Amino acid sequence: MKNRVSSGFDFLTPHYDFLARFVIGRDIVNAQLHFLKSFTAGNHILILGGGSGWILKPLYAACPDLRIDYIELSPKMLQSAKSNSENNGQINFIQGTENDIPNRLYDGVITNFYLDMFDAKSINAVINKIRKSMTLTALWVVTDFVCENSWHKMMLWLMYRFFRVVARIEATRLPDWQSEMIHAGLTPSATKKFKNGFINSTLYQSTTSFS
Repeated sequence: MKNRVSSGFDFLTPHYDFLARFVIGRDIVNAQLHFLKSFTAGNHILILGGGSGWILKPLYAACPDLRIDYIELSPKMLQSAKSNSENNGQINFIQGTENDIPNRLYDGVITNFYLDMFDAKSINAVINKIRKSMTLTALWVVTDFVCENSWHKMMLWLMYRFFRVVARIEATRLPDWQSEMIHAGLTPSATKKFKNGFINSTLYQSTTSFS
């Protein structure tokens, strides 16, 4: 979960990746790596809520020569991402949110544990704002939590209370981001479940042009 208020995740920056892997396990990493080979060399990719930037090295290993606009609200997370970029000049780092997406069209989008921070009232507007920055053939990789059983529900209850206190995120519960993606005219072309279905990584494509 990435927050709307940067200070909470500034505080968590040195510990966030370790904490996530300690609580969830290796699957939280594997889920984010699963669809990285879906992109094509030369693509211009948008990464929203990228956090510490650990994913940049495996992303370039899977698909060299990408151009990336990397958006993260937390200044300390963004600085960590720059350190993990190995001074790659093809990455444009931007402090902000979906409201700060540059005025251009992207061949691909990656949102890892980004949609979970929005409440049910705002997630539709967020998804549509991102979608209108995609080309007609763009791919959107969404990796996020889902709630399918009582264990998932308990884990989400604990996680949302922690991040509400520490990072002051907007949401108090997991939004139905899967339904909202479909409502926005995006269709899942492939899905992989991790951690007994607690995490879904899904590759979306547009079914209609954005109007």
